Amino acid sequence: MAVRATPVAGIPSGDTLVENRLMTFLQHRLGSLCLALLFAFSLVAPLLADRPDQEPHIETIDAYAIDAATRVANGAIFLRGEGGPGVDTPEHSAAHAPVSALRVAPAEPIAPPPMRNVSLMLDWFLSPHHAAIIVARARGDFDRHGLNVTLSTPADPSVPTKLVADSRIDLALGKQTQLHRQIDNGIPLIRVATLVGTPLNSLTVLGGSRIETPSQLKGSTVGYALKEDIQPTLSVMLEHHGLTLDDIELEPVDFALSPALAERRVDAVIGTMRHIVPYQLEEEGRIGRSFMVEDHGMPRYEELILIGNRDHLHGRQDDFRRLVRALEDATHWIVSHPEEAWHLMVQSEPGLDTPVNRQAWPGIVKRLSLRPATLDARSYLAFQAFLAERGFIRQEHSISRLAVDLSAP
Repeated sequence: MAVRATPVAGIPSGDTLVENRLMTFLQHRLGSLCLALLFAFSLVAPLLADRPDQEPHIETIDAYAIDAATRVANGAIFLRGEGGPGVDTPEHSAAHAPVSALRVAPAEPIAPPPMRNVSLMLDWFLSPHHAAIIVARARGDFDRHGLNVTLSTPADPSVPTKLVADSRIDLALGKQTQLHRQIDNGIPLIRVATLVGTPLNSLTVLGGSRIETPSQLKGSTVGYALKEDIQPTLSVMLEHHGLTLDDIELEPVDFALSPALAERRVDAVIGTMRHIVPYQLEEEGRIGRSFMVEDHGMPRYEELILIGNRDHLHGRQDDFRRLVRALEDATHWIVSHPEEAWHLMVQSEPGLDTPVNRQAWPGIVKRLSLRPATLDARSYLAFQAFLAERGFIRQEHSISRLAVDLSAP
């Protein structure tokens, strides 16, 4: 006959003892885990908080939180499983003292990332159309983007792109017209960004002269500084009016374009900056008349671009993106605060503080590119096709060989 065990009041059954022991074991493990997690949090909290201004004193971890975890480990907190019995373990008295506060030394501060070096050569001497670069340096935009930018000026404006091709500098300023012809000559250059997205070049004559339109240049002497202003610019303008270079006489005047015209050593000059030359002539007591190149047969092109080495672009794209973002920040600030920008620019470069530049400033501000990284691929290909049609370049190239859009994802 089977004998059934009858539970005795006050004495737990065997199953109940096992349950209680298991629950007690789980409580102890859970409490230990809580203590470990709190200790780990004490170590990483200074890093997560990212508070470099915190004084280097010893941090204090909440003693009450640690005490609660300790009580779980000691079984002072009751755990009750769903539908199961409570584990009755002795509680600590109300006067139970909290565990002493855990004191942990703060983590070592994280060193800032090293500054990246970028060398940039201007197209020629400093001018107001370099405003984005000057202001970005003066405002600290380059620093904020982690860049140490070294600026230099060339002894000859034909030098900068040659130094880029030879990997002796990272970037150079130049013109889109120059870029296409040098790429066609096999030089590994590429457009990286645009600072001035419209032509600034112009053909200038004295007011009151017999020349009221470029069609009347036949038999005239035209002064120039750069050969690229003759081909393609002047050549295209003359062709637009039924003339050729054989119909005029060319006279090199170095970079004294305005003085040569004011002194009547030439009848006209090509390559004058339209935002500056009227005021330069006024200083000489003369009045000028300028013909915009895009109004006389020349397609619109980008006057001032950043040019890099195409073969080395991949390894420097992050640095160049930072540079272009800094230039964009500076440009937007200039457009929103032109007067403050002017004062900052001449404070940084006192040599720019001349009456001519001061008068020219409003004209250049409205021509600065607000999105320097963005590439107008269709315009680049169309301008290239124009040059190829007229024999200024031998062949056309894919857009990937001409320019890069650093704003693209």
